[in-house]
Amino acid sequence: MINKERIQKLTVYDVNDRVLFSVPADKISFPKDFFRLKQTDLVVIKAKNLPVLFQGTKIVVIFEYLTGLRMKYITEVDLGSETQMNFHVGDGLALEERRRFYKVPVDFYGTATFMIRDEEITPFEPPIPIHFSDLNLGGIFFSCSSQEFVVGDQIQAVFIDGEMSLLSEILRVQKNPDDTIKGYGARFLTITSPQEERLSRFIFDCQLAERERRRKKEELQRR
Repeated sequence: MINKERIQKLTVYDVNDRVLFSVPADKISFPKDFFRLKQTDLVVIKAKNLPVLFQGTKIVVIFEYLTGLRMKYITEVDLGSETQMNFHVGDGLALEERRRFYKVPVDFYGTATFMIRDEEITPFEPPIPIHFSDLNLGGIFFSCSSQEFVVGDQIQAVFIDGEMSLLSEILRVQKNPDDTIKGYGARFLTITSPQEERLSRFIFDCQLAERERRRKKEELQRR
């Protein structure tokens, strides 16, 4: 059965493995259905501009979870419109897990509020700006012009307008050809389930924004 609490997104394919659409977890619901056999779940997707599929159209559905697990179901459409799609799923097939911490390019600023080095805490007052260029569920890659860090340092990284405040450990220092520091790769040391869910949704939004940016760039190049 579906683990409804840990879904990150859902992707629907046609029988030729062509992607029809993809939606985040907040567009999916699982109403009770007393007219179906047990061991099946009714899935309802509500979103804009869905492809209109006739009742009985065969589809392939893949649920992606925060853990990296991907579950595949072969089913058919019960109801299809531009704003809603219903279908039922029973037993699914676990696919090979993708890399748990898929990295996405980003371009935004956050802050570091303190640093821990050799068990000594150094507060940053005011917090120092850090620029994020890569982000995933496991950590970040960032640059900082006002402070140098070394491997093993820990910083409190604050971002998404203060919603995320995560203790992070520097794992690598990446340098430019001229030996200046390009940035730091860090892993999150503590992240709660609600924080992981919020971060996964933010990452998904970043992916959508990046795809839209590339689409517009390709359109300009074709003109």
